[in-house]
Amino acid sequence: MIIQDFRLKDSFLDIKRLYPILLIIFTNILGAGVILPVLPLYAEVQFQGTVPQITLLSSAFFGAQFLAAPWLGRLSDRYGRRPLLIISQIGTVAAFILFIFAGPLGERIDALGFNLPLTGGMVMLFVARILDGITGGNITIAQAYVSDVTPDENRAQGLGLLQAAFGAGFVFGPAFGGILGNYGPIMPFIGAVIVTVATLLLTVFTLEESLSPEERSENLTTGGRPRLPLSVALREQTLLLMLAIGFLSSLAFSSLPATFSLFADHVVFAQAANQDRITLYIGLMLAFLGIAQVITQLRLVRPLVEKYGERRLLILGDVVLLVSFWLLAVFSDAITVTLLLGAFAFGTGVSEPTMQALVTRFGGRNMRGHLLGLYQSARSLALIGGPILAGWLYEDFFPQAVFLAGAVVMALALLGAVMLLNREISPIEAQI
Repeated sequence: MIIQDFRLKDSFLDIKRLYPILLIIFTNILGAGVILPVLPLYAEVQFQGTVPQITLLSSAFFGAQFLAAPWLGRLSDRYGRRPLLIISQIGTVAAFILFIFAGPLGERIDALGFNLPLTGGMVMLFVARILDGITGGNITIAQAYVSDVTPDENRAQGLGLLQAAFGAGFVFGPAFGGILGNYGPIMPFIGAVIVTVATLLLTVFTLEESLSPEERSENLTTGGRPRLPLSVALREQTLLLMLAIGFLSSLAFSSLPATFSLFADHVVFAQAANQDRITLYIGLMLAFLGIAQVITQLRLVRPLVEKYGERRLLILGDVVLLVSFWLLAVFSDAITVTLLLGAFAFGTGVSEPTMQALVTRFGGRNMRGHLLGLYQSARSLALIGGPILAGWLYEDFFPQAVFLAGAVVMALALLGAVMLLNREISPIEAQI
């Protein structure tokens, strides 16, 4: 049996089966987190990127992820989670290598004499970011893997552990990137390549497939058609409401990674005496966010789900996010902003695994990859437009306008979460 009798307090959860995928996600996010605090400043200083261009790097990533996530999730249903994780991680390694060589490759583009509105180096950053986005859909495959090996009653807890591994990588990645940034602009990207190669090797040598050969064979008999036709999904109003909540929450969330490094550089540390240490400071602030997320998902998600239930916990998380966005628009001192990042981590830490667990209730094992891919697409669609909106608000109004808009959008997401409270969730019978 896939679920073994491994007791975690009062519930049964195959923790040993989860160790490899948790370690893989930890190292994967560690590699991605290394570049997070340095990429906006790298683009601004090395390649003369403007604020709209820098925020468009995030839109390019999530635009590619929007297109790729359902496709990767569907392929993982048919061919297995493990091979798709390996292929996607190879693409991520290639993307990080392009970041390293963006300078010399960009110079060759500039030498061609094209009258481009951005430098050749920025062109290469966009190419790398798009490739990274195409392969970045592997988080959907990891979520499907966890759903495969956890029972319904423990799925939010299992997905919470996955988010905790995500957060743990987010603890060390930005701090590691900030430290490496002191040794040269490309050093964080070299570090990211090393870590991502280690992730690939972990997948190859430690991860067991979660779908049986019979399940993969059954999924292949659909003749290449998706297990959940879009027309069927669009008729399910409760699922549509969940996708809308995910879209709105992600629209608000996208403002933070898109503009936070710039906000910290231009506002929080504008008067700092030691300007060459700002990258390190930003990395440490983001590391604190990761620590708060790990604590939330390792220690708080399970008891909070037991006490409030998944839907009420979603409301609690959205309330915390709304307040956090509003306070980020009001306060700009380093200590308060760092503490608010901790509150932000709590809000996302309890709401995101809850939403993922609820979405998987609409289908069986042969549809979870597709359902999570559909949910990830809704999120990615928001993450395409969110950075564009954030860049416009940041440059044409004032930096804190980004967070004010985030509070308004979270109010709409909270309204959707309240509407979801009494709706029935019933499995969809896919019409092939």
